[in-house]
Amino acid sequence: MFKGKLRAGLLSALVFLLSVGLFAVGANERNLAGKFDNVDDVVSYKSFEKYDQAPELAKLVQEGKLPPVEDRLPKQPLFWRKETMVDGPGVYGGVWRDTFAADIEGWNWAGGQTQGWFGINQMIQETLLTTGPMWVLKKAEPMPHLAKSWEWSEDGKTLTMYLMEGVKWSDGVEFTAEDVLFTYRDNILDDAVTSWQSAGAWTFGDKVTELEKVDDYTIKWHFGKAFPIRAFYLMDYLDLSVSPAHIYKHYHPKYNSEMTYSNYQNATPPEDLPPVVLGPWVPVKYEPDQILVMERNPYYWQVDEEGNQLPYFDEVWFSEEESGKTRTLNLIGGSGDRTVLENPQMYSMALKEAQKPDAHFKVQWEDFYIEYRLLLNQSLYAGVESDRDEALRELFRKEKFRQAVSHAINRKGIANAAFPGPFTKPYYGGYPSGSPYYEESEVVKYPYDQEKAGKLLSELGFEDTNGNGIRNWPENSPLGGKELVIEVMVSEGQSASVSAVETMIPLFREVGIRLRLKVQKSPTVNSRTNSGKWEMFLTRADSTITPFMYPEEIGPISQTTPVWHIAAPGGKRDLRPFEKKIEEMLKSTATMESAEERLEAFREILHIFTKNVYAVGVYQARRGLGIAKRFKNLPADMPVRLYQWTTTSTPVQIFWTSKDEQIKSQYEDLIPTPESYRAKDWYPVE
Repeated sequence: MFKGKLRAGLLSALVFLLSVGLFAVGANERNLAGKFDNVDDVVSYKSFEKYDQAPELAKLVQEGKLPPVEDRLPKQPLFWRKETMVDGPGVYGGVWRDTFAADIEGWNWAGGQTQGWFGINQMIQETLLTTGPMWVLKKAEPMPHLAKSWEWSEDGKTLTMYLMEGVKWSDGVEFTAEDVLFTYRDNILDDAVTSWQSAGAWTFGDKVTELEKVDDYTIKWHFGKAFPIRAFYLMDYLDLSVSPAHIYKHYHPKYNSEMTYSNYQNATPPEDLPPVVLGPWVPVKYEPDQILVMERNPYYWQVDEEGNQLPYFDEVWFSEEESGKTRTLNLIGGSGDRTVLENPQMYSMALKEAQKPDAHFKVQWEDFYIEYRLLLNQSLYAGVESDRDEALRELFRKEKFRQAVSHAINRKGIANAAFPGPFTKPYYGGYPSGSPYYEESEVVKYPYDQEKAGKLLSELGFEDTNGNGIRNWPENSPLGGKELVIEVMVSEGQSASVSAVETMIPLFREVGIRLRLKVQKSPTVNSRTNSGKWEMFLTRADSTITPFMYPEEIGPISQTTPVWHIAAPGGKRDLRPFEKKIEEMLKSTATMESAEERLEAFREILHIFTKNVYAVGVYQARRGLGIAKRFKNLPADMPVRLYQWTTTSTPVQIFWTSKDEQIKSQYEDLIPTPESYRAKDWYPVE
């Protein structure tokens, strides 16, 4: 039994999610939702008398390029129990073909760089705990990962965590507490690093959490408030994906005075492979706009219950495309193995092809878990560089204007344009209706009503003074007489968002607002949102279904959240009373002992959020998973995006395919060995 059970009575309100069924997936023996009583029934740690490995790795051992498998694995490997494998332990071999449509910025994820999303990030990053598979537990709780177990002090302000011993990075260097300290202290807590979390998220009781190293395999978290259960959810993917200190310390200005933060962030370029990772596969070949190839990690630290080192698949190929829609087309056409159906315009085609008798893939659906929302930049300071910026921010902060924007949107029409029927419906902000925190009676709606929108704009002083149909700024404003023109930024990888804005442009023109669509590449969107240099932003939200895990999607719990009201450098920010109330309530939920109390709090937050039109909801949709039928060990009810994305909802390292359905691997000569790294200019050699 793990010491790391969350304190009785402190289990997250996320347990309610287990009552949310997946759409069109009936009960059958391949379902795993809520099947297991304890974490121990899913995953555990132990030494095996004998280990096995992929034939390609055995060959490298014989050639003296790799140590024996037992020397590459930790003292007690993590193993997945057979009961989690709906098709049983697998066989080695084959290729997983996938698609991505976002730029690879580099491999320094702790420094804020992305690795192309679409599953790439998850396949190479590893964490102290994992929340993705919680859906298989009867009582949801974070599961052990690189941290085997943990225990609380009596006063609840210190959490002692025990790390796995002997886990090795893909270059053969051991993972230790130093990697965790470096990730936390020198990335998350360093304001000069654009990491995925910040000190604000780790502040409990007005005190930033302190991390102490006891020894190489033991760390202690010291909190400012007793039993902050939210901390467990900050130790997972992206929030605290562990970084190899032995690589990046060399480039961090704190440890090397010859380096800048730009040197640090860009230390490992996209095409200079392989990077040092802990995940089941290692990127070994990247041809921009063509393909990213990942080979099995010879030092991967997980096994199955028979002692076979994971993963089962030899290689993963990601073809690089211009749009996420191509991922679905690749699956339908037979050149891809997986897609996430989150673009409603693609639903009809996928459904039609999956229903054919000879279809080589299948589709399963979720409840309403995703939503499209229009964000208005409400920061008075971050990214403000002109009179126009200042005037727009002041306007966006006016509740009447946000109400007018909401009234201008024909949600039902936009939803039906995306995909009519049971897969889309209107959304008014806050959480999607599939969320267990959602309560219809708490949602304040400002529905489609162009007359009301026009009246509100007139009350704000905006009138069409030259008869061209576009309202003009009041003469007594800094932009007096100019047309009310607003730029709407959209990521080029979100084609459904692009379509939504295109549909909204004539709607807004009807009430006298000219929208200008600005489609940007993903890195540019990230840069502009991080700096606050944008006006409106229409985007798909994926995490608001679990606001306890992702409160940054709801309100100002840190200087960099929410994205539509970040603080300027130095922390300058003017929160309005309703924002302060949301902030106060979000922070209070982090240490609430009662799940029912948390549920009540989040429903009150939903009311405040929608009443003040904090972000403007447009429409919500069901998400589907399309997957090749040749893939084994995929539960019939595996969620696409619940606690985490598909690639962490079920361990992808246990996926496999039978010998007669395997696609032959082509890049075995690129399997990384310690020598592969020493040949790299960026690799620090002492």
